[in-house]
Amino acid sequence: MTIGFFMWRRLQRKQSAWTPEHQRVVVDFPDVRELRRRSATAAQPQGMIVGFYTKDSIYETEKNRFLRSAQLIGLSTDIVQVASTGDWVRNAAMKPGVLTTLRAMHRGALLYVDVDAVFHRNPWPALLGLDCDIAAYYEPEGHLLSGTLLINDTPAAAALLEAWRQACAADPQAWDQLVLERLLAEDAARDHPRYRFARLPVSFCWIFDKTNNEACDAVYIEHLQASREARQRARLFSLLRRPGKAVRRRRERSLAIERILFHPQRASVPPAPPASSDAMAPRPSASATPCCSATWAAGTPDP
Repeated sequence: MTIGFFMWRRLQRKQSAWTPEHQRVVVDFPDVRELRRRSATAAQPQGMIVGFYTKDSIYETEKNRFLRSAQLIGLSTDIVQVASTGDWVRNAAMKPGVLTTLRAMHRGALLYVDVDAVFHRNPWPALLGLDCDIAAYYEPEGHLLSGTLLINDTPAAAALLEAWRQACAADPQAWDQLVLERLLAEDAARDHPRYRFARLPVSFCWIFDKTNNEACDAVYIEHLQASREARQRARLFSLLRRPGKAVRRRRERSLAIERILFHPQRASVPPAPPASSDAMAPRPSASATPCCSATWAAGTPDP
C-alpha cells in the first residue's frame, strides 16, 4: 500500500461525522414488518402518547416520522400544534402549559415524547406498573431530560405540571427541563415530599449518538435531536458553512429511519455510515415537540 493511500484513509476518517465510539451506540431500527409484529393488541392496556410541535417549523416535519412509528406499533397519540414564539427556549417553555391542558383532557397515564423521536416498541407494558406521579430519565451527567416523561393520572402530577407551568411563565428564558429538575430537587429535599418520582431507564430516552448511554437490552424510544438544526441555523454564516458533524450524524440517521418507515423497499442503507472500513464495531441489538430536549452536553459546539 502506498503512502498516498494511508493519507487518503486518514483524511476520510477525519472528515467522517461518525467515530467508532458513535458507531458503537447506534442501535438497529426495526423494519416495518417487525414494528407491526411488536404492535400493541386490543387486549393490552395502554395510555396516551402526547406531544406538540410548532407551526411552520422543522418540527412540523419531524412529527410525521414520530406518528408513523407510533401508528405501526398501534399506539394512541394526541399531538397538538402551537404557534411558535420565534425563540427555541421560549418554545420549550410552552411544554408544561401544553401538558397541563392535555392532562386535564385525558384520563389514564400520559407519556409525553418530543416529536423528533421515534418508537422502537410498545412502551406501555413496561410503564403502566410504575407507582409514581411522574417519571423521567436522568443522563449520566446527572441532569433530567424532559424529552420523555411519564405523567400518571394523579392530583399530585397535575399539581406538578401547574407548578412547572407557572415557573416557566415567570422565567420564559429558562430551559424547561432545568426548571422541572429544580422543582423535583426542591420537593425531594422536603421532610414530606409532595410528588412521587420514578427514574426511567435510558431505553426510554435513547439519544441516538450519545456515546455514554448506559447499556440496555432494548430501546423503546430513540431521540433524533432536531435542536441541533436550530443551533446550526442560529450560527453566523451558517448557510455558508458545512453542517457540523453532530448535525450531519442526525441527518444521516433520520434519513435512514425515514427510508425504513416510508420507503421500505429502499431501506437497505445502514443506519449510519462507518467512519472507515476498519472502524466498524458490532452494534447493540435493539429487540421516538417543537423543542427536542437535547442532552446537557449538546449545547457545546459540534466536534
